[in-house]
Amino acid sequence: MYTGLLTLHLLGVIVWVGGMFFAHMALRPAATEVLEPPQRLPLMKRTLDRFFPWVWVAIAAILSSGFVILISILGSGAGLHVHVMNGVGLIMVALFCYIYFLPYRQMGRALGEGDLPRAGSHLAAIRRVIGINLVLGLLTSVVATARLF
Repeated sequence: MYTGLLTLHLLGVIVWVGGMFFAHMALRPAATEVLEPPQRLPLMKRTLDRFFPWVWVAIAAILSSGFVILISILGSGAGLHVHVMNGVGLIMVALFCYIYFLPYRQMGRALGEGDLPRAGSHLAAIRRVIGINLVLGLLTSVVATARLF
């Protein structure tokens, strides 16, 4: 049971953190170099349209498997690294909810209205928060695997 739950947990982390790394470190810089805002902003919006449902699935997988592992398997024997991972993971979920329900939706409305500067400012906000979440995700992965606490 533990192996299956851990596999589900890790797959969720790989999808979410790996997707953020790709989008932040490869897709966005390449799109900025090659495309002007009228082409770049719809590309980024459509990319997020496809990525964000996977993030919701990843969050469900991470939280459900993590809590089952914590409660039923580790219990009171969970090390501090597990509690740090749990706390940072919940912060990451809150940051994603902020992205999804505010700047992402506002970006879509601005694009629908043809307001590229406003859409661009919302994309910049998304990029900043994804950058924060990416750092948190990478650090949490190190804490979890190295058992630093």
